[in-house]
Amino acid sequence: MLRTCVGQSLKKSQRLSSIACFNNKRFYADQKQPVTIYTGPLSNVAKKLKLFSITSLSLGVGISPCVFAIDVPVPFVAKAALIGAAVVTSAASTGLIQWVMSPYVTKITVPEPLTEGELPKELTIHSLSFTAKDHTTTVPVELIEPASRIFTTWMITDPSQAVGRVGQKTAKPKSLLYIHPELCEEEGVMKHIIEKTGIGRGF
Repeated sequence: MLRTCVGQSLKKSQRLSSIACFNNKRFYADQKQPVTIYTGPLSNVAKKLKLFSITSLSLGVGISPCVFAIDVPVPFVAKAALIGAAVVTSAASTGLIQWVMSPYVTKITVPEPLTEGELPKELTIHSLSFTAKDHTTTVPVELIEPASRIFTTWMITDPSQAVGRVGQKTAKPKSLLYIHPELCEEEGVMKHIIEKTGIGRGF
């Protein structure tokens, strides 16, 4: 009798485990992954440029004090002027790269697959943060309009209704964005979105 009870308990346990596994599989199957509808062709270039500019500026600032320790027949004022010019030049180039590349969109995703002819209600727009990390801006499509600033094609009319994130941390959403207009001319989701929002010239 004891053996029978143990056998029944084992069968019941196995049945419950099977049900739990099935429910877990169904749960993960029901979870919908974001769908990429646009990818910026210069994403890797933009990231490398940002990293290079930040690294060169950091190295320039870090190495600058060592110049004063070098024993050369050059006045202190001349050394200071040389270092200052180098740091200012590096900072200016870094600032210019950040200004140009900050609006660049690396990719755009929607929460779930769309049926043919369906427009998404909101977009998750990926760009790069100051330190070249993935910066996402989730915004309703109705808040996107053409931009007039150089190196931008889209602007968010009300950034307070957008949500920005860098990793798991909340961040300020991007209000100016750049996508390649020529990539949105082919038939597809992006073309339908552009027909609704419009797009700036970018240059």
